[in-house]
Amino acid sequence: MKKIIALSLLLAALGSMAFADTATVLPAMVGRVRLVPAFVLTSSGWDDRGKKESYDDTQKMFNLGLALELGITDWITAAILWAPGWNFWSDMGGMSGMKITANGVADIMVGAKFLIVGEKAPIENDAFRFAVTGGVILPLSGPYVSQEITKSNPNLPIDKHVLGFGIWLDFDWLINESFTLNFHNDTRFFPMKQDLIYTVDYAGLAYPIIMGGGDPSAWQVNYKYSLDFEVEGAYSMPLADGIIFNAGLPVAYSFAPGAKYSGQGASISAKSGYILSVKPNVGVFLTNTPLPMEFVLQYGLPIVGKNASATHTISLQFKTYFALPGADI
Repeated sequence: MKKIIALSLLLAALGSMAFADTATVLPAMVGRVRLVPAFVLTSSGWDDRGKKESYDDTQKMFNLGLALELGITDWITAAILWAPGWNFWSDMGGMSGMKITANGVADIMVGAKFLIVGEKAPIENDAFRFAVTGGVILPLSGPYVSQEITKSNPNLPIDKHVLGFGIWLDFDWLINESFTLNFHNDTRFFPMKQDLIYTVDYAGLAYPIIMGGGDPSAWQVNYKYSLDFEVEGAYSMPLADGIIFNAGLPVAYSFAPGAKYSGQGASISAKSGYILSVKPNVGVFLTNTPLPMEFVLQYGLPIVGKNASATHTISLQFKTYFALPGADI
């Protein structure tokens, strides 16, 4: 089967894998930097009936995600999230004698998390936490000039590159000192239309210009929204003085509705897609170092999907914490 990878669901999975969080916020004037290199590999996918098929080529990429967060108060944290971030190497296989890549930068999200229920929240509670994150998605590239994939331009864009808005909802149930059950939702809205980037739709879900037989520059696309849900059972225990062991087993679901293409008096809707995966992780938190740091190794295993690639993802998340003058720690 020859198919360009469904980048929309792939990148959603990458972003949620790297930065899906609990309902915790940072103390006032305490910051955190996250660095998340990830390797993605796929050689098969599910069609629009949910039937799994093998690709002619193995598709793979290296991605680097970043985040910078700062506690404004004890219940508000500001953040800049670049997830998935930067694809600095990729090999998407070949098509019509061309070697296809998907290198470049994804869009960035700027926002803030508000702890509504929790130990130091407006609604105080020791057993539950609930937080809401809101942000604006800013395109870092584009708009692209509509063009075909050619031997002189064999690279696919890796994100939508259109203004959007995001809302994250996080709920934690603190069962005891070691076990926590975390619920995460990431919903993103894309109300604006974008000039069509490529004659061949890079999401692999529709081919409007080929079907319409018209001028690519006359077409636009509306991506509508995206949804990600995750449930994680998390375990934490001290191993020694200043060393904390963490482990988790998230189950994640990502959904992308069919984008709507319009132009030259016609309108075409792509088919929606989803992917269900599990993402076991283990980590260690070093609290006695000059700058506290945390390492989290995670593996994403695809289970079932529709109109999506069965992507296997390995990431190593590095977090380090710093305190600014005025921090109460």
